[in-house]
Amino acid sequence: MTIQAAEKFAQENTAQVAAQYRPKIHFAAPYGWLNDPNGLIYYQGYYHLYYQHNPYGTNWDTMHWGHARSKDLVHWEDLPIAMAPDEEYDRSGVFSGSAIVYDNRLYVMYTGHVVAEDGTVTETQNIAWSDDSIHFTKYEKNPVLAAAQLPAGGDPADFRDPKVFTHAGRFYAVIAAAVDGAGQILLYESEDLLHWQYTSSLLANLPELGRMTECPDFFTIGGQDALVFSAIMPNEEPHLVQIALGKLDWATKTFQMDSLQPLDQGLDFYAPQSFEHNGRRIVIPWLRHAEMVNYLADHDQNWNGQMGIPRILTMVDGQLRQTPAVTGAALQTVTLAETATRSIPVASILTLKKGLAVGQSIDLESPDGVVKLRQTTADTLELQVHCDLEQRQLPIKTPTGQGALTLVLDRSALEVFASDGAAVASLVFFFPSAIDTLKYAGEANQLTVQSFEA
Repeated sequence: MTIQAAEKFAQENTAQVAAQYRPKIHFAAPYGWLNDPNGLIYYQGYYHLYYQHNPYGTNWDTMHWGHARSKDLVHWEDLPIAMAPDEEYDRSGVFSGSAIVYDNRLYVMYTGHVVAEDGTVTETQNIAWSDDSIHFTKYEKNPVLAAAQLPAGGDPADFRDPKVFTHAGRFYAVIAAAVDGAGQILLYESEDLLHWQYTSSLLANLPELGRMTECPDFFTIGGQDALVFSAIMPNEEPHLVQIALGKLDWATKTFQMDSLQPLDQGLDFYAPQSFEHNGRRIVIPWLRHAEMVNYLADHDQNWNGQMGIPRILTMVDGQLRQTPAVTGAALQTVTLAETATRSIPVASILTLKKGLAVGQSIDLESPDGVVKLRQTTADTLELQVHCDLEQRQLPIKTPTGQGALTLVLDRSALEVFASDGAAVASLVFFFPSAIDTLKYAGEANQLTVQSFEA
């Protein structure tokens, strides 16, 4: 498979993409399948979003790296496919990875996926680089990490998703692995990005790590070290994303975990990756309907999967907060009466200044369905979806005290930032007609509406 062939196919088929469920401010591939965000970085004046991509169809298949860039995290410019599975060590897929700038050059570290004729799977870690962010050269001595550098019990079929970073002048990577049949996060070290050695397992023996951990991330926030991971759970349990907070002891290369919590309480949020720019820790996840991953593919939409809204992660008084990293034109700020109905833009950010008190509610209505939010108790916001296709209910645990409630609405996606962003949940839904009406029941409140329709 080549970049040229993939680009040609996508260009010939992009006109077939349907707009019915397609978001406006949540990034989606110009054609075909999209999943994990990869290589998030700010480089040469742009935010870069690489991503797992099947340019030949709307189901998961042999992965390429798609590419888009933005000046503002709202408007994305589609760019040529960055990497294709064109080498022996990645012939079955250019899997997820990350990016780093070293000596003004952009480097990416990614997983090469190979399925042998007998079905045996092998995953290795590889390096590529670019001086323009668009054209990549794969290192001639790839792979730089193979099965021989796994700890005892490590499975070469589940060894992927390197997140590379620096500390004290050296390069490090956290990599997901299955060791003795259970998920772990492994730490590797390098002086030059090309020669790596295993140092330790940072996180193991947790049921939340599942049977295989994916897409690990490491960063420091509010004086604490953070390990974020997505987990493939056994027995068809929901695949959730967790954030472990604690301290990495760099002398012993061990991680002392102090707390563990979901990064997002929605079931449709997965594989987030973060990067830092201008002192902001920015997170972008992959959003998909967890129980109907191929609904769009099965309904001739010719695209499938979208990124979550870029969000800023902060620590306030020891509590994680998430807020949308994008803004639209402030359409208007209005005072809602105790009961109110108003039209809303299809792509918008809606902020209720005082949030919801117990017993208060917001309904987001379409002619084909409704998303309901009810504050049922002081610490539980209940989210419900009602339409012909499905009936869903999700409790969102919120800290005591109201705080602002922000809703990012974008055709087939809703992201809820409750209690000033202390509780977050993401949702994907398929209403044939767009949500265009808000109904409110509660005490008089201030609503700000930012529109992305222009």
